[in-house]
Amino acid sequence: MKIIIFGGFLGSGKTTVIGRLIKGLVDAGRTCAIIENEIGEVGIDDALLREAKVEVTPLFGGCVCCQISGSLIEAVGRIQDQIAPDYIIVEMTGLALMDGIQELFEKYGRPGVEVRTVCVVDMSRWKYLVTALAHIFDHQVGGADVVLLNKVDVEAPTDRTFETLREKAPQAKVVVLDEALKDPGALWAKLAECAAL
Repeated sequence: MKIIIFGGFLGSGKTTVIGRLIKGLVDAGRTCAIIENEIGEVGIDDALLREAKVEVTPLFGGCVCCQISGSLIEAVGRIQDQIAPDYIIVEMTGLALMDGIQELFEKYGRPGVEVRTVCVVDMSRWKYLVTALAHIFDHQVGGADVVLLNKVDVEAPTDRTFETLREKAPQAKVVVLDEALKDPGALWAKLAECAAL
């Protein structure tokens, strides 16, 4: 079993990306479960989840990785025991700090469970993210295995965008979510390649 943890600010497009990923996974014959932290966010579309037979475990009380990390570890364990899916997808709140999340699972999670982290970045708010929200942004992308640049039709990434990401997250693979990756199968294939899923 593998865990894919999604971070990114509110409005970055995490829920849309996760919805496409679920479709790509299911179409590829994989099973998955979702853990959502719905505080202040619109959840994954219930009809899509029912159709795909995906289990949803909502967690409340604030930031999954900080305030209720114990509940996250317990939820993952429960899903692993009861459902045993190929993948668990965790949607963090918009203010979740991604760095350290893999360490959390290494320390408290079960052995042999691989964790990958994905940060969705809203390019339409790039300048604001790297200036006004720099501290949180640095922790989000700094803990990512993969950075997904979303809303590139509104604001295209520049050479400076990629330089900044190399400085803040040298280990991360950067993927531009262009038209081609709006296809669920293509998105799943790209993420699987970049994050060794």
